[in-house]
Amino acid sequence: MTDIPMRGGSAGASGDAPFDAVSTFERHRAELKASKRVWNMLTLGAFTIALGLSIWISNFYPERLAEGLPRIFEYFGTILPDLQWDQLFEGRDAQGNAVPGSITFWYTDFWTYMELLLETILMAITATLMGAAVAFVLSFPAAANLAPNGWAYWFSRRFLEFCRGVPEILLALVFVFAIGIGPLAGVLAIAIHTGGALGKLFAEVNENASDRPVEGITAVGGSWTEKMLYGVVPQVMPNFFSYAMLRFEINVRASSIIGFVGAGGIGAELNRVISFYSDDRVLAVLILVILMVTIIDLISEDIRHRFIGKENF
Repeated sequence: MTDIPMRGGSAGASGDAPFDAVSTFERHRAELKASKRVWNMLTLGAFTIALGLSIWISNFYPERLAEGLPRIFEYFGTILPDLQWDQLFEGRDAQGNAVPGSITFWYTDFWTYMELLLETILMAITATLMGAAVAFVLSFPAAANLAPNGWAYWFSRRFLEFCRGVPEILLALVFVFAIGIGPLAGVLAIAIHTGGALGKLFAEVNENASDRPVEGITAVGGSWTEKMLYGVVPQVMPNFFSYAMLRFEINVRASSIIGFVGAGGIGAELNRVISFYSDDRVLAVLILVILMVTIIDLISEDIRHRFIGKENF
């Protein structure tokens, strides 16, 4: 029986050694493993150095934390309300004044707080809609596999990076200076940052969309806009909506913060009570803000699941 030489060479008259595919593969695999091991060690070393520098710069030491944590409880002790059980549920007296020690006295400005909370929610809704609209339009040219050309891709990416790179509070300061104190400055600041953040998320969703519908529309002569509207949008809309709802929750919290610079919302009232009182009114506003954020999170989660379909979970 004649031996069949291995593919790629033979031990014939020329004297060449036979090609050993297994040895070549193992040698190549060993080289890759060695290269990967070196890169892993370099990455681990760079991470360790960065972690050590961050701990040193931030003074993140256990003894410092142990000294500082009790002061947090001391601060909250200064803003606890002086409630009295015998007066807890008392209303107002004949002159319309709240009785000290009652919940009514603690929340004397309750309806003012509720009005500002509503303003905060409306600011977040408006800013989210504006930012999501910008993100929707720019997410298609910002996707590497969908951009009509290199210039559109570069401009879209850089613009979205700028929008999300500038903090909301800095944008709010600029708009407060430009158009004055009020919720409009806050809405514009949050909308710009939302457009940049959602634009990146939307673009990444677009890059993971299937190319088959786009190829089908291309085959029948569809334009770039038609390929996006009919080939990509139906695939990505559930994820777009989910990300937009998540961003709305974030914007509610952001709207509570930028009020500190005069951009409207409950944050302005929180800044006022912190600056002028340092008493139970600070805690009263904080409790309402936490309740508002919690309720909105629960509602938006339910809406998001209903839109996507609970069967997907």
